[in-house]
Amino acid sequence: MRRFIPHAVAALALVLAAPASAATSAVQIKSTGFAPATVSINQNDSVKWTNTDTKNHQVVANNGSFVSGILAPGKSFTHTFKSGGTFRYHDGLHPTLTGTVTVKGAPDQVTLAASAPVVKFGSQITLTGAVTSKKVGETVTLVALPYGQTTKQVVATLQTTTNGTFSFTLAPQVNTTYQAQWKSLESSVIVQVQPMIKLPFVSRTGYFHFYVTAGQSFAGRFVYLQRFTLARTWINVRRLQLGQKSGRIMSVKFVRRLIPRGRWSVRIYMPATEMPGGYIDSWSGTQPVVKR
Repeated sequence: MRRFIPHAVAALALVLAAPASAATSAVQIKSTGFAPATVSINQNDSVKWTNTDTKNHQVVANNGSFVSGILAPGKSFTHTFKSGGTFRYHDGLHPTLTGTVTVKGAPDQVTLAASAPVVKFGSQITLTGAVTSKKVGETVTLVALPYGQTTKQVVATLQTTTNGTFSFTLAPQVNTTYQAQWKSLESSVIVQVQPMIKLPFVSRTGYFHFYVTAGQSFAGRFVYLQRFTLARTWINVRRLQLGQKSGRIMSVKFVRRLIPRGRWSVRIYMPATEMPGGYIDSWSGTQPVVKR
């Protein structure tokens, strides 16, 4: 028996590129001014000012966002810029000396994640995400591409809330790729669906009635009766064909004939190879069977 749930999907609900390492730009403080007087960097980069003069100097942002101590000759001051923008500064001891740091903000981005990468048919998931503007009222469109389809379907048009976040709850019918679209950007996540297989406790008349539920009929397809062994593995006991209502009745006596003496757990297992496309392996809960 082969159980297959892609680990890449389970581990990745959300895939983002690794951020580039931060850089530090050097500025010398001379008697004649800052060199270079204008620096362009990226968000989260730093600027290091070093006093190469014989006099004291002090780096002060015009808007007060950063300020160094008094820098004696040979001393340095470093500041990391966490946001984009233009930052003008001057020398607090020699105000005629000025400089500018231009910070390029991080690129816009929209994220998307699913509360679970795999769900049983009929169960709900919640899609959540955020936009880097962190603004309220941004329009995000959620679209879906179910297995076997070639055209994306609009699921919802959402407005971001606090910190640019959004969320939406739905129930996938088959394996589906969901996508959040904001401006010209997009982010995707895949959610896989397992058919719901129910194996209720044996009836008073001595029969198990199990059935498979999904977005379409599984009539005529095959499942496997499995037993849990002492080696703690599941093994196939018998291949069974589903009836017209995607279910089947089997007696306890029938099951007992297929297992060795003792108390065993049994279940119904259906591999994806026995299903229409758009689903992954699934199995029922377990029931005890005793053979004396």
